[in-house]
Amino acid sequence: MILNNTPWAGLELGKVDTRRVNASGRWNFFWAVLTRADAALVLQLSQLPNPLPDLPKLRSLDIHFQTLPGGPILYIRLSDAAQVELFETLCRDVVAASETAEDEATALQKAIGRTFRWHHLLRGGKDELLPEEAQKGLIGELKILKLLVENMGAKAAIETWTGPSGAPKDFELRSDCIEVKARRGASQPFINISNEYQLAEVEGRRLWLAVLTVDRVQPPNGSTLTDHVTALTRTLERSAPSAIPQFDFRLADAGYDPIHDYSAWHWQASEAEFFAVEGPFPRLAAPVPLGVSNLSYSLSLDACAAFRTDWENVRAKLFEESAHERA
Repeated sequence: MILNNTPWAGLELGKVDTRRVNASGRWNFFWAVLTRADAALVLQLSQLPNPLPDLPKLRSLDIHFQTLPGGPILYIRLSDAAQVELFETLCRDVVAASETAEDEATALQKAIGRTFRWHHLLRGGKDELLPEEAQKGLIGELKILKLLVENMGAKAAIETWTGPSGAPKDFELRSDCIEVKARRGASQPFINISNEYQLAEVEGRRLWLAVLTVDRVQPPNGSTLTDHVTALTRTLERSAPSAIPQFDFRLADAGYDPIHDYSAWHWQASEAEFFAVEGPFPRLAAPVPLGVSNLSYSLSLDACAAFRTDWENVRAKLFEESAHERA
């Protein structure tokens, strides 16, 4: 049942009926009542994106592309009428985010990206600013992700970024894993290892440790976390716009929300220093003695000096199989 005090009030039930969200809006968003009397938000498109981007899966919502006689659309349909007030908030947020886009493709990306944010929030994500240590860690991971995007393509690179989803390693490639650590440049040469799994061997894969210094600096020096996200998003917009929703999804899992103001924190980040985690590399790794768990410890970088390498060597190892396959 459509409530009288909602944007869907007065639309005819039993068929597809629509009303433009904003008569002066830049993009063709419509309030709609679909054939099962479900409230929906519809974005009318001039053409479908190719390839079709991944879409979030939200409880009580159906999100799909569809081609109608009047052209292609993206629709977000509510299947639980009891949630209509929350659904209206979601819809207005999606429209507001998309209205800032300069072209239809970007508007669509922003609409999908916003629904990914709601996916994160509605399944229990925290809607609060990341603390300083989390900002530093995310900046470190974004710098490594940028290296991977440049060398293996955006979509494939983002799929390897598994840390935000709770995986033991920050990046998991076919034959390699990368664990990323950010530290203060002025601190003692140690990094914190959070558990026994971070530096544990993975059967059939090499393991690399990437260490960056990320220091807080006074504005206007340095870059904010938002600056780092924006720069990588622009790279994706140029090379692989269909990968942006998945990137937004990973950011949401990491606790980042673009509506938050991170302008108070400016950071100076170094290039990554790499270590090959193999053989006698100093570490505590699983399996540990029965009954011992949740280990955390400090690792001296001086003790890791014999295992230091550079990105060019890591890059050659990471992508040597792909090169052989192309040859």
